Amino acid sequence: MKAQKGFTLIELMIVVAIIGILASVALPAYQDYTVRTRVSEGLTLASGAKAMVNEVATANDLTVAATTWNAQQGATGATSKYVNSVQIAAGTGVITVVYNKANVGAIPTDASLVLTPSVNVDGTAFVALATALGGDSSGVIDWACGSVTTAAATARSMPVNAGTLPAKYAPAECR
Repeated sequence: MKAQKGFTLIELMIVVAIIGILASVALPAYQDYTVRTRVSEGLTLASGAKAMVNEVATANDLTVAATTWNAQQGATGATSKYVNSVQIAAGTGVITVVYNKANVGAIPTDASLVLTPSVNVDGTAFVALATALGGDSSGVIDWACGSVTTAAATARSMPVNAGTLPAKYAPAECR
């Protein structure tokens, strides 16, 4: 008489249980990753607005740049499937990216990231762009990004405005 080959029922049940446990851990992580990927599209759209602020900041013409940018795409600045608007604040150059909850996923309605421009004066201190344009400060423009938290920008001693996007969905520079 030959012995049968194969797996016993208990061995198969153990394998199925292990796969179930792994799936229950991996699925939420994958969903968070998907939301983070969609959020990054907003920063890509904001790069055009950042370039516009960088170009006109030396010309002291922020209001015209903001008005021009904000008038695009039906007064939303820039949009996509995941982004409702990308707007530039006229007096400060601050850029606000507002996300589309219906398409992004598990974020609050009208969640936003805020990009705050500042001038790196003498490589040592940061001054808000509006302050630098109104005074004698000069230097390189740098950008701080804020979600609900602003720890990364605060650690660099940069002026930053907080957004409303939960930090777990924001890129590392925006947490």
